[in-house]
Amino acid sequence: MRLSRLVLALIAVPAFGLSAVPAHALAVEQTCVGTEVTTFDPPLTLTARPVTITVSGTYPTCTNAGAVTATYSETFSLTASCLVLFDSGSALRTFTWGGTVASSEFQYNVTSSAVAGQVVVTNTGVITSGGFAPAGAVQVITLVTPNIAQCLAGGVANVAGPTTLTIHRP
Repeated sequence: MRLSRLVLALIAVPAFGLSAVPAHALAVEQTCVGTEVTTFDPPLTLTARPVTITVSGTYPTCTNAGAVTATYSETFSLTASCLVLFDSGSALRTFTWGGTVASSEFQYNVTSSAVAGQVVVTNTGVITSGGFAPAGAVQVITLVTPNIAQCLAGGVANVAGPTTLTIHRP
């Protein structure tokens, strides 16, 4: 009986027009798909310690005709280990576009979570200057969780994974 009520509720909600879509749709100005490589110095081990992290990303595919590719690079330090890869916080990143659009400064807040053996990093913020400014942006990076055996045998020097970038206006 409970299952039939659940099925009825799942059918009834869309029928009555309840929606998770916001009232104000966002106009997407740019979408990019690429890869990020994150390097750790010294390599990550099971022991938390100060680490210099360098991220570099390449977007070979972007949808805006004036910015058909993009790259970025950023270096920062924090305390990390194979067990605690990233933390939350805020930062500034520059996207350099391939095309006619000027480089963009992206000021963002970082959140990360472990999901199914991966670390999903979400950078949410604003393009504050340069091309596409002012606009909102979301960057998502998915990295494989470091292998524990590798953490024990000298450490993890780098991880890589897919990344997406979406720039939007209200």
